[in-house]
Amino acid sequence: MEVIKFEEASPLLINTCVTVGTFDGLHLGHGQILSILKQTAEKENLKSVVVTFRPHPRQVLFPQTRVNFVLSEKEKLLKFSQTGIDFLVIMPFSLEFASLTAKEFLTDILVKKLGMKHLIKGFNNHFGKDRLSDIDKIKEIGLQYGFLATQVGNLVLEGGVSASSTLVRKLLTDGSVDEASKILGYDFFFTGKVVHGKHIGTSIGFPTANILIEDENKIIPKSGVYASLTTINSVVYPVMLNIGHNPTVNGNLEKTFLEAHIIGFNSDIYGQEISLVLKQRIRDEIKFPSLEDLKKRLNDDKQTVIQIVMP
Repeated sequence: MEVIKFEEASPLLINTCVTVGTFDGLHLGHGQILSILKQTAEKENLKSVVVTFRPHPRQVLFPQTRVNFVLSEKEKLLKFSQTGIDFLVIMPFSLEFASLTAKEFLTDILVKKLGMKHLIKGFNNHFGKDRLSDIDKIKEIGLQYGFLATQVGNLVLEGGVSASSTLVRKLLTDGSVDEASKILGYDFFFTGKVVHGKHIGTSIGFPTANILIEDENKIIPKSGVYASLTTINSVVYPVMLNIGHNPTVNGNLEKTFLEAHIIGFNSDIYGQEISLVLKQRIRDEIKFPSLEDLKKRLNDDKQTVIQIVMP
């Protein structure tokens, strides 16, 4: 996969099969769209192209509203690199860009600038300030300007649940990381840098790696203790991850901490970037009467984590 900025795309891209979206989470529904994109591109001898936006349209259209994302920018690029598409085009989103009509976007941008010959449209895609979604009207524009259009249906999962980024974000906010992962098609994960904390965990026999998430828009699941995994130097370790305020030892209840006790690992990894894969939330965050009570519960949590992630 080659990542290119929109302003560098023409005349690099000609004869392309294109899909457009924000693709937060790159869940199973997105996977279905990308699969049809690649199949169509191969069948029609076209290049497969995904067009996504930076910044996210909601950050431009509703600047006062905080937007949380399943994947950080860096994580999204990583997941896209695993899909097998030919090109990922980063489109700058602005109020001026938002003023384009659907026809202007489809013809002046996708056809003239990106060489689109076939559009793969998600079932809930809307284009332009007029929010055109009608696939028949899009096909009419295509007949005039030389492109085909295919709409991909809604992906309904087991239990009648539709795959959507909105649902994934809600599940994560509720702490249901295992249910969110069923819609994503992979385990929800964090990528962050290990930084120094207060070292209180070390004093009670549970040293922790404090994880700094640099993307402020990365969604943080509900506070609590999570059974997790991490891979360091090609070795997989179980992790007892606490997300929250550390009420037993911390007076600042406004700040959220991510502290990972990596079971069976005791080397210095300060300054390194690691990924934590969250498997299941095992309990709420609790304020314990003493450090000794906290230590006893952490011993129980440790055994629970091992049973979940390494049965």
